Amino acid sequence: MGERSFKLIESTIEDTFSNAFKEILKKYAGLSIEEDWFNDNKGTTWKLAAFTDFTSMHNLTKEFREKGWGVKVPFANDPGGWHYCLSFDEDTYGKVIVNRWTDHEEKDQFLVIAESFEEFIDGLKRRPEENT
Repeated sequence: MGERSFKLIESTIEDTFSNAFKEILKKYAGLSIEEDWFNDNKGTTWKLAAFTDFTSMHNLTKEFREKGWGVKVPFANDPGGWHYCLSFDEDTYGKVIVNRWTDHEEKDQFLVIAESFEEFIDGLKRRPEENT
């Protein structure tokens, strides 16, 4: 992803991304990484399958707004298709939210799992090898 891609999405959300957000997506958009497990502060483990590519990020951001789901930018997904989103909504601004759209009713589909994008990225770890 490049600056033009970010500018287009920023115009959709009417806000700007942090440099940390841009740098990660410039490097990893559309890719998976080895540090793909995140433990939230409630002890739940989340798996990151891949970072989102520009087209999906842009289209889903628009779709969320059109459906009345707020201003959220999906930047990655889990193996089952749930989206990890950066929130630009007033009550959850800057937090990482999981869009659990397949298994939860609309009122329960969004769940905060990190207080910031940086907390989420810094918390990603490699899954420890199973001892046999």
